[in-house]
Amino acid sequence: MFLNRSIIGATFLRSCLVKNSSTTKICNKIKCSIESRPFSADIPKTSYEHTAEAITNNENNTTSEVSKSNNESSKSGDRELEHKLKVLMLEAEVLRQQGFLVPDESYMKDDMWQHLVELPTISSRKKYLEFLFKLSKKQEHRKIKQVEKQKKLDEFRATNPLEGLNVLTIEEHASQYGLKYNNMFLRFYDTIINRTYNHKLFQAMMFGQKLVIDCGYEQHMTKRENSYCAKQLMLLFAENRFHSDPFDIHYTNYNRNSDLAKLFHKSIPTLYNPEFPANIHENSYLNVFPKEKLIYLTPHCREEMVSFDHEAIYIIGGIVDKINNEPLSMAKAKREGIKMLKFPLDKYLLWGSGSGKSLTLNQCVAVLLDIKKTGDWKYALRHVPKRKLAEVIVDKHVSKFKPDFPVKKNNTYNTKKTWKPK
Repeated sequence: MFLNRSIIGATFLRSCLVKNSSTTKICNKIKCSIESRPFSADIPKTSYEHTAEAITNNENNTTSEVSKSNNESSKSGDRELEHKLKVLMLEAEVLRQQGFLVPDESYMKDDMWQHLVELPTISSRKKYLEFLFKLSKKQEHRKIKQVEKQKKLDEFRATNPLEGLNVLTIEEHASQYGLKYNNMFLRFYDTIINRTYNHKLFQAMMFGQKLVIDCGYEQHMTKRENSYCAKQLMLLFAENRFHSDPFDIHYTNYNRNSDLAKLFHKSIPTLYNPEFPANIHENSYLNVFPKEKLIYLTPHCREEMVSFDHEAIYIIGGIVDKINNEPLSMAKAKREGIKMLKFPLDKYLLWGSGSGKSLTLNQCVAVLLDIKKTGDWKYALRHVPKRKLAEVIVDKHVSKFKPDFPVKKNNTYNTKKTWKPK
């Protein structure tokens, strides 16, 4: 009720500003003609114009080859979108003035405003603005730390002007051990380490075992779940690259225009380069690999994975199901007639109460890497977070072994001795 009143107040403020012709301004950066944009000095101006221009440009690029009627409908849709952006910016400003956690106008980017437009309810928009506010404060705190670190470094260099200069003699230089002095090891830069890890992936492409990541669940996930899934895809790529015997990972059912692909590409900018060690397929895994070798790993099936098959091609569904808990991967494997297995989690782990028996994508790949190398499930399942497991409390005063013989009460060893005078 309180938020509804704030929205009513925002729309009333907008209507009052429209009547004041002295405060109205025209959006010159937007291609299509829109209504005059009245804002006071307290309400952000530049971010809305920039966002509306970016969104309308993206939509106008797709309407260049259609008829005039479609152009007119797209212009009307742009006007509705711009009107909604105005209302949302006024809503954010009212929430900020009322003390809610709302980020500054300078922090808001085009994709943030676009995601805010797609949110249907006020509560979801308020949660998203609170999330952006906390994220902005973290970035500000990180920048402050960097400035303080650089300031301390400048002060140290000012007080020690000879530090870092090679002003030592040969004897003094030889007696000191360090990176700049007498050192038997060479320094490895990040570029060299990166090339070394990529070389391992190129070897896996030629000789390693195949692993499939099914990216065909984008339409079943929300915007936030897609972002979580893209982050997990990035983490599993790094986890696989660090291992001594990595998989040859293939991303199938991959749509480059989807939100998941855009977020994944944002986390790895060189993903689509031809020299990058990643296999991306827009078609299904059935068109790439033989069906008899495919095994779909899904937690919803009954059959457990006993041992690792080095000849099989395992499939992991690229989905984060925080809201939708339907067995989509099992239904897809049944529909396509593919064998299904699941990790033996209940056999080797004692789960805590209220903890979900679900693993992230990078954790699943880490388990597969270790079980492939060692064959030991207890060692491979060390990647399961400890917060999901039950805490076993062992009393040190209680013996683990029980006596095989009965203990009598009238035994002299069990009777309490009392002191008696002679």
